[in-house]
This record gives sequence, C-alpha cells and structure tokens, in this order.
Amino acid sequence: MINPLRPLEWGLLVVAGLLGVLMVGILSNLGDAPQWLPPPAPDARANASATVLVAPSATLDSLAGTWQAPLFSPDRSPDRAVGQAQASSLSSLTLTGIVLDGDLRVALLKRADGPALKVRQGQTLPNGWVLEHLDARTARFVLDGRTQTLSLRALRLPPPSSTPPITLSHEPSP
Repeated sequence: MINPLRPLEWGLLVVAGLLGVLMVGILSNLGDAPQWLPPPAPDARANASATVLVAPSATLDSLAGTWQAPLFSPDRSPDRAVGQAQASSLSSLTLTGIVLDGDLRVALLKRADGPALKVRQGQTLPNGWVLEHLDARTARFVLDGRTQTLSLRALRLPPPSSTPPITLSHEPSP
C-alpha cells in the first residue's frame, strides 16, 4: 500500500505541475505575437533642413607635387622611368626578394617568361652571371668583368582617381 505524501513531495508535485502547464503554453505558441511600437509621425522639418555635403575638389595642377615627390617614399624622389637600359642577358630578370639570415644569403628572381629562381651568393645563373654581392636592397652580378646590379622595386601608390566621390541622397529611415 502507498503511504500518504509528505509536504515536501506535495511541493515537488505542485512545481512539476506548474512546469507542465508552462511547457504546454510554450508549445501552443502562447505569447508569440510581438508587441510593436506605433510608427513615429513623419517630421517635415528634418527633411527640409537637410543639406547634401560635397567633398572638396582639387585640380590636377594643385596635386602635381604629390606625384613628383611622393609622400611615402623614403628618398622622396620621383619615380624612375620604366624600361631603363639593362644588360641584355639580365634584362628579363626582376629582383623580387632578398633573404639575409646569418650565413644564408639568397636572391629571389623572377623571369619574364618562366619560373622564379633562387640564387645563393656565389652561385651561377643558367646564363652564366654569378651573384657576387647581396645587401638589403640590391644584388650585384658579374660576368667576364662586367657588373650588373638589380634593385628591389619600391612600390608606389597609384595616381589619384579622376572619378568624383559618391554622394548619398538623404532619405529618412523607416
């Protein structure tokens, strides 16, 4: 036979019943409808006083000093002309990187028509040039008493855009 329930068991039974009722309410989507605030009244004064701001314009003549003496170049000198004369056998090579780490001294070269090359100091290129000296920005090659120096290119910023800036229309938010 079952003994009568103690007060603690009655309390747990009531809590379980309340939780069951709450679970039935949740599963039956009770209270799921959102309570939205009313839409704000349109304010005619805000639209009438709005002004469109336009970025200041500059002429090319006023910006000429920017590309003649670039701001972000450490030596502040103009860009060198493209296609400077180089020895014919190294003209298809571009110095793309230099690795200087203790005894490891490597020049990274890119061919115009082929794969990249890694050349250690003292090694010979396939065309016969020997890497004689490396420093942080240049690599000096020697062949039959002739010397050719390749330098890392200093990347420059592109010229300023001629496209006008974007202006956004002022529309009230919903």
